[in-house]
Amino acid sequence: MIWHPQLASLLARFRHANAIAVLDAPFPSYPNVETVDLIVRRGLPTIPDLVDLILAEHEVTSAVMAEEFRVHVDAATQTDYLSHLGDLPVEWIAHPRFKEEVGHCLGIVHTGDPVPYSNVILRWG
Repeated sequence: MIWHPQLASLLARFRHANAIAVLDAPFPSYPNVETVDLIVRRGLPTIPDLVDLILAEHEVTSAVMAEEFRVHVDAATQTDYLSHLGDLPVEWIAHPRFKEEVGHCLGIVHTGDPVPYSNVILRWG
């Protein structure tokens, strides 16, 4: 059960053909996209924390991540972060295009995650 009222409201509206972006702390906000700021401190919560929460309650069908994650992040961290996505297919795109895709999401959830390029867009349908 999600107790954070703004996050619960956003996830209640997350339905077929929607996407939600789970982003690291320095990722920019978008004025026309609802933003839930969950940053408590550096590293809390992490992107995997939110991915686990969302996947437990929603029928996410795919994910989108920046190709730069595979280029700039060490293999152990990649393995850990990707393991939270389970069997979801991941579409790898360039970071500038990822930023464009975030602008089309139903909402943004900012985390305290410090891992560069670890951002993920979760799609339903």
